[in-house]
Amino acid sequence: MHDQEIDIKTVAPGNSGDENEVRLQPEEIEAISQACRESDDEYRRLYQRNIKNKYETKKAGKLTKALAFLYLIALAVFAANITTMEVLPLKHLSVIILCVAAISVVVVAELCRSNVRTWIRVLMSLLCIALIAVYCVGSLYIIRTKDFLDITTEESQKKVESLTYEPFNVMITGIDVSGTIDEKGRSDVNMLVTVNPNTSQILMTSIPRDYMIYMPDKNYEMDKLTHTGNYGVDTTIQAEEDLLRTEINYYVKVNFTTVEKFIDAIGGVDVYSEYTFSAQYSPWTFYEGMNHLNGEQALAFARERKAFEAGDNQRIKNQQAVVEAVIKKATSSREMLLKYSNIVSSLKDYIKMSISSAEIKELIRMQISENPDWKIYKYSLRGEGDMLQTYSSQEYLYVMTRDQKSVSKARELISGVLEGKELTKADDGSLSFAEPEPEEGEN
Repeated sequence: MHDQEIDIKTVAPGNSGDENEVRLQPEEIEAISQACRESDDEYRRLYQRNIKNKYETKKAGKLTKALAFLYLIALAVFAANITTMEVLPLKHLSVIILCVAAISVVVVAELCRSNVRTWIRVLMSLLCIALIAVYCVGSLYIIRTKDFLDITTEESQKKVESLTYEPFNVMITGIDVSGTIDEKGRSDVNMLVTVNPNTSQILMTSIPRDYMIYMPDKNYEMDKLTHTGNYGVDTTIQAEEDLLRTEINYYVKVNFTTVEKFIDAIGGVDVYSEYTFSAQYSPWTFYEGMNHLNGEQALAFARERKAFEAGDNQRIKNQQAVVEAVIKKATSSREMLLKYSNIVSSLKDYIKMSISSAEIKELIRMQISENPDWKIYKYSLRGEGDMLQTYSSQEYLYVMTRDQKSVSKARELISGVLEGKELTKADDGSLSFAEPEPEEGEN
């Protein structure tokens, strides 16, 4: 057959009806057949690939739609938590809701659309996963915060109407024990913090641990302040109210473990030291100027007194320096937000306060909304050492007797800050109130 010639008759263009003979060799016929087979195979491959692509696209569409559904669930949980938490001011909450809503519309629409480019589908899927992670972490933070506030806070009988515009007093009492906050012990750190949100002033008035006080709930028996911690926080509050002639609206009770855990949780604090000294019973030396301290170091810094000629008076200054460093970091550092969950989870068994959760949220809203530039002032009561018989031991012990001039000054400063007077600090460190500016027309 290969030796035979095959005649193919065609009609040449322009010669209608005339036949022209075209003779093809067997090799040419084989080439044409091969081309036909290859074309048929290519068609089959394209058809099968098209079917596969449609299947994979359909499968990917189902996965992205499931991801979009999971996203909506995470968003709903986060929105419910952040709304019920009530810590964000309305304008901040509104901006967040609008931004999240706009992003969510785009993400969900692209994930649910059937005809979408692969790179867009991948990009939206990655963005969706990232946002789900953010919503889950945010919800976890909020849940932990609620749990923390429920455990550590209780209602005060002397609370003010609103912490955002009414001045108030907070007593900080530091118990000389480690472990949970339920452990009783002596009140070694005693500080009255007077806050005026209208003038953005904070006055920290420190009272030496051995200061002479009278206890109203013990028939005004005399003792030193540190012993009131053994009778409970109410006894300490009443003794300080009697001493300073002011009402204490709230209290915060901490101990050694609280200080260590909190400062470690926020990554340490920068504390200014007036002297270079070595703390007794610890391996650390602190240097004049700024020192970055972890929790254990900060506790040693605040407890040391024998290294100083001024003894307990200098220890009080160091305690104030630590508290000031903590306040500054708590109100200005972004690191607090990054480590917030760690902070609340590590402190829930080691702190007790009479500021309610609703009042704490109110303070947070004010701080976020107004971001006030707090001015912090410090004052310490002074006295002379003596050996007196105390109520708690009925023995003669070292007691710091009152310096009445110092007590009167403390009462004046506290009262003035509560009334909204502006404090000024002289070059020698003494505090006084600024003279009011004369009104127009006055000489």
